[in-house]
Amino acid sequence: MNTDSHPFATFGLSDAVLGALTRKGFTAPSSIQSIALPRLLAEEGHLIVKARTGTGKTAAFGIPLVERLTQGGHAPRSIILTPTRELALQITREIASLTSGRFPRITAVYGGASIRNQIFDLKRGTEIVVGTPGRVMDLMERKVLDLTSVDWFILDEADEMLDMGFLEDVETILKAVKSERRVALFSATMPEAILKVVRDHIGDVEILEDTAPEDEKPAVDQFYLVVKKEDRLEALRRIIDGADDFYGLIFCATKAGADELARRLVEGGYTAEAIHGDLSQEARERTLRRFRVRHTAILAATDVAARGLDIERLTHVINWDLPNDRETYIHRIGRTGRAGRRGKAVSLALPAERGRISQLSRSIERTLGSKIQWMKVPQIKAVMKAVKRRIIQSVTAALPEIQEISETESLETAPVEVQQELASPILTQVSKELIESLGSERAVEALITLTYGDMLDPTRYGQITEFQETAPREEPRGRFTAKRLPFKEHPRRRAQAEVPSGSVRLYVGLGRQHGASVRDVVKLLSRAGGVPGHQVDAVEMKDYCAFATLPEEAAHRACLVSRKGSDPVIKPAAPPK
Repeated sequence: MNTDSHPFATFGLSDAVLGALTRKGFTAPSSIQSIALPRLLAEEGHLIVKARTGTGKTAAFGIPLVERLTQGGHAPRSIILTPTRELALQITREIASLTSGRFPRITAVYGGASIRNQIFDLKRGTEIVVGTPGRVMDLMERKVLDLTSVDWFILDEADEMLDMGFLEDVETILKAVKSERRVALFSATMPEAILKVVRDHIGDVEILEDTAPEDEKPAVDQFYLVVKKEDRLEALRRIIDGADDFYGLIFCATKAGADELARRLVEGGYTAEAIHGDLSQEARERTLRRFRVRHTAILAATDVAARGLDIERLTHVINWDLPNDRETYIHRIGRTGRAGRRGKAVSLALPAERGRISQLSRSIERTLGSKIQWMKVPQIKAVMKAVKRRIIQSVTAALPEIQEISETESLETAPVEVQQELASPILTQVSKELIESLGSERAVEALITLTYGDMLDPTRYGQITEFQETAPREEPRGRFTAKRLPFKEHPRRRAQAEVPSGSVRLYVGLGRQHGASVRDVVKLLSRAGGVPGHQVDAVEMKDYCAFATLPEEAAHRACLVSRKGSDPVIKPAAPPK
């Protein structure tokens, strides 16, 4: 393959890497790649870049790693820290797609997965470790992750690290890396706390900014509501029926979920279809064609299938399942709010996801300048009002069209449905007989009942359990200013003899023998209870279980979630004897 004319060839990349970029369809370096690649491919120098999500950052630091780390060794040569396991997996897949030989080997380490498998991968040998701070710290404490040979220290989404309380862990990990390492830090914003870490560890460094013009921000009003899993469909029906003219994408986490949702909507009388990776190209094109001409008004889609979709005039984007990260959320809601029209994005969050949606809202507010607002579940009375308005509009809009065609065009040139109405004198006769027998008002009422009776029946909607707005954290960054205690002396590790008033002591069926750490228990209870991690207190680890304290309401939610899902058992702990 002739690589001399490749758009990335000017960076001096090997044929193997250029070939991988060609296979991935990279036609030209992005603005951030043009900034980062020359510096990271050089022999020395740190790189601090302010760059927003979705600008090609992963390839910007992944390409130099694949280009330089071409030989194996005993210990990792690069550590990449990310705030979430989803981002860790995404980065791992992206860098792996750039490799064409045996090296570099890449290992993802994160909580919520088997630590034994991750330990095995590390012992087998790896050049690049991509991980979340909590799991990296656990592996360092277990003496199975040696960072003393690391030449590249890369921190992605630094501002997210700050929001999630990981910045002190990042500093601890950075101190474990040799002083001759190179640092590459990427962040959408540069808060003072991040700048302090930079100054303390690498001195005064020029902060570069991706100056490429931002894509037009979507004109989208963003909302979320909190409902039980079994109430999501009912809430979705109210959102659809309460809109003046719903035409939208509904994002699902899985292919099976998209199929199931589309089926249930069709059974409820909606024009809906599903699109995902299991569809053939022909079926995919047919589905999109029907959606574009609005023969189908609702498309249930997975993120992969919806990538690159450009459908005009979409009114809504619904997150049936919450996205895994900020970038995915932005890509989703960007499908609407285009061409000068405002769109609406609604996320259906489960009670256990309230902390997650709150964190996502803060991140989106920094990126787009507007947060995700809480909304009440649409009330049946308001929905019925919208339904009546649509019926009146559709009926009155049909009459001028019929009159205009009957006056200006021949029967042969009129649409088929209009031909049928104009061609039969029986219509006029039936109308007169109905009016004579029922009266004009009763005749119209009968016809409306016959045509729209189901739509105008308020009993078709069920009841929904209401949940209140997510309570924001009062001081989301206060934990970073406090003096850090040694990990084993942290209050979460100390058993609590007396449970404070308003709190509940919980038993968790997850212990050391399952490969779990204190952070894993905190993350589990935070997610299940729908509260920030700092409200999970007095964690006590045992070999086959753990104990922790949660606020009473959050503890009740965590127990309910545990009974309904696949999480480890969570239940009130037996009182001490």
